[in-house]
Amino acid sequence: MKFIRPLVVLLILITVLCIGWVWWASPSKTDMAQYVPADAIMYLEFNSLPNVAKAIQQSDAWKATSAITGTQPSEDSRITSFAALAGIGPTAGVIFTRAQVALAVIRLNQTEEDNTLKIKPDVALIVETHTSKWRNKAFAVDAVKRLASMAYGQSTCTERSAGADFVECSIPGGDRKVIGAVDGSLVVIGNSDQAVQSVLEVRRGARPSMRTDPELEKVRRSVTQPESLGFGYISQTNSAKLFSWAAPLMMGRGPGDQQLEQLLASSAAKILRGVAWTALPSKGGIEDRFQISFDQGFVERLQPAFDSTAPDEKFWQLVPNTTQSLTIYQSKQPATAWSSLDSAVSFKLEAVPAVLFGSILRSSLAVYGIEKPKEVLTSLAPPLVTLKPSPASESSILIARVANSEQLRRSLTSEIFKENRGQIYEGLSYTLKSEKEFSAVLFDGYIILGKTDSVQSCLDSLNRSQAVTNDPNSILRSAASENSAAVVTFSNDEARLNSFMTMLLSLEKKRLTAEQDSELQKRLRKVAYSVTETRLNDGGIERRTHSNFGQFSTLMSLLQSGSSNSIAH
Repeated sequence: MKFIRPLVVLLILITVLCIGWVWWASPSKTDMAQYVPADAIMYLEFNSLPNVAKAIQQSDAWKATSAITGTQPSEDSRITSFAALAGIGPTAGVIFTRAQVALAVIRLNQTEEDNTLKIKPDVALIVETHTSKWRNKAFAVDAVKRLASMAYGQSTCTERSAGADFVECSIPGGDRKVIGAVDGSLVVIGNSDQAVQSVLEVRRGARPSMRTDPELEKVRRSVTQPESLGFGYISQTNSAKLFSWAAPLMMGRGPGDQQLEQLLASSAAKILRGVAWTALPSKGGIEDRFQISFDQGFVERLQPAFDSTAPDEKFWQLVPNTTQSLTIYQSKQPATAWSSLDSAVSFKLEAVPAVLFGSILRSSLAVYGIEKPKEVLTSLAPPLVTLKPSPASESSILIARVANSEQLRRSLTSEIFKENRGQIYEGLSYTLKSEKEFSAVLFDGYIILGKTDSVQSCLDSLNRSQAVTNDPNSILRSAASENSAAVVTFSNDEARLNSFMTMLLSLEKKRLTAEQDSELQKRLRKVAYSVTETRLNDGGIERRTHSNFGQFSTLMSLLQSGSSNSIAH
């Protein structure tokens, strides 16, 4: 008995020492914004990789395919996790458990070749490993080599030291490369020397960090929650800049007009207040939340566009079950909703910018042949539905309930079908004249409108009895019936899910048989749709997207392509 008391005391002492060691050795969280240049265009942070992995493993797609891929959820014990957090265990496990990660788009490089504008972003992946350099260097070098091999295929890698330890992998005879730098516990991986050097300069105090942005912390506190998996931020200035680059394309103009871009950027800055993102675990997947903040007066004038009506189920008879994406606009009065958008823009901008922004708004309906929205929308009633009817369709079509048939016919005849550009039919059993640019089909109180080839694709599916209403297992219809948002979007995520799973299998060096791959596609198809709700709140527009892997699958898919984006004039 006299030996039991000292033994108990010893065990208690060992337990206290172990807990104390874990507490002392566990890293304190770092604000990753302190490593990112203040003028970076986009900033993302992920403070717990294990939490991200857990959320992915709890998704419907992961569970449905785990038996095929062999990617069963991790069963690591708490003891193992505590050990890794304290720096004990294999290097890969320790870094994965302790690391914080940030992704920054440092700048966008634009070059013009043969009337084509090429845009190549300088991107930096920043990892605070909270692990000493002697331990993380070999791991970082191996990660850079594997990343280069995954993105570019066969590549040549060299190492050097110059203030930090560098490894550079590139394709012989090409300008694409991956560069890694190890500086103490920090690992920086970029696609250009400038991207990596800019982060190292911030770390050494040679240039300001994004942490100096007074809005960053305010926005982060407002959108993140304790269970958030990540956070993203685009400042007001950069939001306006990105808009000025994209807007000319919506207007049908070639990019590269600096005077136009400057006007659009300065005008957009009067309306936009920045963009924020966070991701949260959600039942069967991940919910991405985007907050697009606007000037308060602008938000107030947008309200009529978000006054929604009760869902209409009848239009589903015109939606093919081959639909790839679909958006339902449930505004009570489409014409009033459109006028509110126009009014909000005119309220904040002077005459010339207001005209430009009006052109951008009208361009969103020009793809359906609608050049004068107010005249056409007054003859329509909710819901207005835009959809891509099949994977082969090059453009979307518009489906809407007809409120005034005679007025609509007059608008179609005088506007869309002028100069013999279009054709109008009643009923679904027609083969449209392919030489006509636009087509309108009236059926059962609704109109199908758009480019002729896309409308024909829709008709072909419907004539084969492939409407959503004929599919008892339709994910689209059941999800829409439960949603009251003013704008609801459904997207087929099959390609993105497949890309993500292929990437994971590649990382684990696994190969599926033809039979396994076929079964994988079949199972992913059943859980492939993502749902996005768009609502107006006090700060602006909030978009919530529920999908299997969230934006993490998009970020991973970027690793599979090292090419820059090209935009033809």
